[in-house]
Amino acid sequence: MSTVNAPGWINQQIFSDLLKHNHNDFESIEKFECNAAISGGENYLTIVLRIGIEMQLKDKSSKEISYVLKIPLDNDRGDEHDFHEFFVTESDMYDRLIPELEELYTRHTNLTIRFKPRHLKFSKNPPKSDYILMEDLRPKGYINLERMLGLGQTELKAVLKKLAQWHAASAQRVAELGDYEETYQKSYMSPECYKWIEHTNITFNVPFLECLQQYELDPGHQQLITNYTDRMTDLYMDFGRIDKSEFCVLNHGDFWCNNFLFKLNSGDIEDICFVDFQLPKYGTPAQDLFCLLMTTPNIHIKLGKFDDFIEHYHHELVAHLNLLKYTYKVPTLTELQMNLRKNGLWAFVCAQRMLPVTLYPPSPDSNIGNFMGDSETAMNFKRQMLSNPSYIKQIKLILPWLIERGYIN
Repeated sequence: MSTVNAPGWINQQIFSDLLKHNHNDFESIEKFECNAAISGGENYLTIVLRIGIEMQLKDKSSKEISYVLKIPLDNDRGDEHDFHEFFVTESDMYDRLIPELEELYTRHTNLTIRFKPRHLKFSKNPPKSDYILMEDLRPKGYINLERMLGLGQTELKAVLKKLAQWHAASAQRVAELGDYEETYQKSYMSPECYKWIEHTNITFNVPFLECLQQYELDPGHQQLITNYTDRMTDLYMDFGRIDKSEFCVLNHGDFWCNNFLFKLNSGDIEDICFVDFQLPKYGTPAQDLFCLLMTTPNIHIKLGKFDDFIEHYHHELVAHLNLLKYTYKVPTLTELQMNLRKNGLWAFVCAQRMLPVTLYPPSPDSNIGNFMGDSETAMNFKRQMLSNPSYIKQIKLILPWLIERGYIN
C-alpha cells in the first residue's frame, strides 16, 4: 500500500501516548509508518490507514505492532462534515452494543464469540477529528477475500452462521434490555429522510434505466422494472417501518464481502470478524440477508443455492436463539421466506446499487461523491458501473429471477 498524506495529528507522539497507556513495558517508538490500508476505490465513505510501529520495550527488546485507523474523507473540519453521525454510531457500536451481544454468549453459553476487532481510543490529548482506531487483524491472519470473484458455498455458509449468531444475540438483547434507541430503529429510512431518499433513488434509477436495454430483458419485464422504480421511495418507507409482530434483529446494515474478514488455518475457516458498523438498522433480517446474498456469492451459486443459503441461516439462527434462551416466538423457515418476499425491495436495491460496486474494478473515481451525486461526472460513473460486462452478466440473470420469485412486483 502506498504512503499517504495523513493529517498532522496522526503522528508518533499521539501513538506514543497510546502505547504508554496500553503497554506497561513500552519504552519508545523506534519506527513509525502511516500507509493506506486498502487500495483506492475499496472504501467510499472514509480514509482507512494502517499504522505500523516498531517499539522498544523497557528490557531493550523490540516489538512490532500495527493499527487500522479510519478517518473522514474531510478530515480537517473536526466533526463538521457530512458523515459525523456515522462515526458517532460506529463508536457506540464498538464500545457499547457489540460488547453487549458478545456478553450474552458468555453468560448463556459455553461459546466465546467475538464479532469485532478491539477498539481503542486516544485518551491523552485526543484529536478534534472523528476517527475509529482498531487493532490490525492482519498479523493474526485475517484477510478479505476477493470481492470480484465472489465467494463459494463453504465461505458463504460460514458467514451466514456468524450472521445468524449476530442476529440471534441482537434479538435476545432486546428481550433482556429493551428496545434499541430511536436512531437504530430509524437509521436513514425515517419519514424525515423522504426527500433525500427520493433524490437518491432518482440519481440511481436514471442511469439504471438508461442501461436497462443492455440487460436483454423481456419487454414485459423491462416495463415492470420501470414501473417499480417509480414506486421506490414509498417502498423504502414501507421497508424502514418496524413490524414488531415479526422477528426483528439489529442488522449490520452494510453486509457485503469488504466488511467481514476471514481467518484461515490451512485453508479451513477458523473465524470471521465483522467491521464497518456505520449503518446499523433494527428491523427485518431481510436487510442483511439480501445485502449478502445479492452481492457476495459467486454467480454460479448465487441464485441456484439461494434457498439452501436461507435454510442454512435459519438453522443456525434457531440453534443460537435456543442457546441464548430466547423465549419469544422463533420464526419458522416458511415465515422467514415470506418475510423475504414481503421485503423484496432490498433484493432489488442491493442488486441495483451494491452489486455494481462489488464487481467494479478499483478506481480513483470510486468515491462517495460519484456514488451518491447527481453531477454529470457522478452520473457517468454510475453508467460505467452499470455497463461493466461483469455486472451485465449477472444482472441479466438476477432481474428475471427477482421477478419470478415475487421480489419485484
